[in-house]
Amino acid sequence: MFGFFKSKKAPERQLNHARDLRVGDMLTVIDSFAYPDWLKGQTLKVTAVQTYQYQHSAEYEFVLESDSGKIVFLQIEQDDGEEFANFSVKIQRDDVDAIFTLDEFARIFDEESLTHIDTHSRPAAFERFLGQSYQQNQAPYVAYFYEQDYRNRTLPRYQDESGEVCEVIELISPDEKHGLNIEVWDGGETEVSLTLTRPLSDIVELFPGAGS
Repeated sequence: MFGFFKSKKAPERQLNHARDLRVGDMLTVIDSFAYPDWLKGQTLKVTAVQTYQYQHSAEYEFVLESDSGKIVFLQIEQDDGEEFANFSVKIQRDDVDAIFTLDEFARIFDEESLTHIDTHSRPAAFERFLGQSYQQNQAPYVAYFYEQDYRNRTLPRYQDESGEVCEVIELISPDEKHGLNIEVWDGGETEVSLTLTRPLSDIVELFPGAGS
């Protein structure tokens, strides 16, 4: 009979799928040799959720930070009924030269046909993120980037000037487990990322952020 006087506690948020991650949430990656030491078995915190808008779709990217301050990007991919975790790291010009050589890498921009490129060397820092070779399987395409989470909001009209525009070039390894992603921004700034594609089940734990 005294239940009426009990304080009502808000139900805790349930986090059952990586696609529902929000800023402040955390996830744990499986302890596997498929990952570099700084990533395997680690618990990472979501520091941002970003949006890439294409002509007929959108993708959402989680910015993850490790305890040591390393940054890795995560996108959730669905393909033929399976789900994959695409972990990406950005590399610098010197890294590109060491891995591919700048002359070989430049062919991606210079050749009219879709490009094939081989890995020249495998620096230890990026070994798990590298394939032996990569093939460009589609022409470059345009994306609009927002440093905002649009999952539960109406996206701006495509080609709206509120987003940052970039041209995206993707190359994939023959086994489709590694990717090379190039983004050319307005003004010519170029960002290069290496992607490791793994089963989504490699994310073994999810933790709602404080206050969820």
